[in-house]
Amino acid sequence: MRTVRLITRFYGSIFLANFLVTLSCIYLLAMAGKSAQTLVSVFFWYKTISMMMIFYTAVYYKKNELYYYQNLGITKLKLILTTSVFDFFVWLIFILLQLMTGIPGTLFNYILWGVLLIHAYAYYKK
Repeated sequence: MRTVRLITRFYGSIFLANFLVTLSCIYLLAMAGKSAQTLVSVFFWYKTISMMMIFYTAVYYKKNELYYYQNLGITKLKLILTTSVFDFFVWLIFILLQLMTGIPGTLFNYILWGVLLIHAYAYYKK
């Protein structure tokens, strides 16, 4: 249970960037219309490359914080793998929902703004 809390704490610091990439994929998929299924592979690589850049940036800027996790028995590799697998499954669920239901892009735009406002509120409340 402690491990899950620690991984969640690490993921909370990079959640916004990852979720914005996910929502941008969904929004672009919604705007693609009929050719949406052919663009899924492009969005997969977009998500993969952006996740690698986000994790590299997080590891680079949080070097000292990573010692905290290592002292508690969680390696850098475990942090990155578990958060990236979780984030990829979130992305996959949203992609499948978009392909099956065809939710309009404007709805995801409202979701995007809601997530931004909630995250900004939580960040500035600290």
